[in-house]
Amino acid sequence: MEVGMKTLALTALLTLAIGAYTPAHAQGPYDGHADAHKDIQGALAQAQADGKLVLLDFGANWCLDCIVLSHLYEDPTVRPFLDDHFHVVNVDVGNWDRNLDVSQRYGSPIEGGIPALVILAGSGEVVASTKNGALADARTATAREVLDYLKGWVAQKPAHAAR
Repeated sequence: MEVGMKTLALTALLTLAIGAYTPAHAQGPYDGHADAHKDIQGALAQAQADGKLVLLDFGANWCLDCIVLSHLYEDPTVRPFLDDHFHVVNVDVGNWDRNLDVSQRYGSPIEGGIPALVILAGSGEVVASTKNGALADARTATAREVLDYLKGWVAQKPAHAAR
């Protein structure tokens, strides 16, 4: 009888655990319900007002490199610089079936893999892009490397966009 109760208890526990499980792809920095067009327009308006750049981060929650990059953004050496110089818009590409028109509008940076970044001036002008796949293997990147990319893009900021 004791073995039967243990089996029953284990079965109930596993059933609860499986029922409460949320797959990892349902969590992460990329919101499948976000309106990328609206978010980008809002970021561009803010950038026109404050002189910052807009960083479009194309990726997906199933993409390990995308998740790693999002964690690198939170590094204490990266986050302050990112906040001081950029408005970040995460653009969810889903399973290569979402926001493809947005990618195409900005030169199809995802062709080189994701994560793919596009840097915009407040005018909407493309300042830089990782269309070459430079960050598609972000799992090997360091916070210092990400910060160096960000600093390099700020240095490329058009003079008319500087405040």
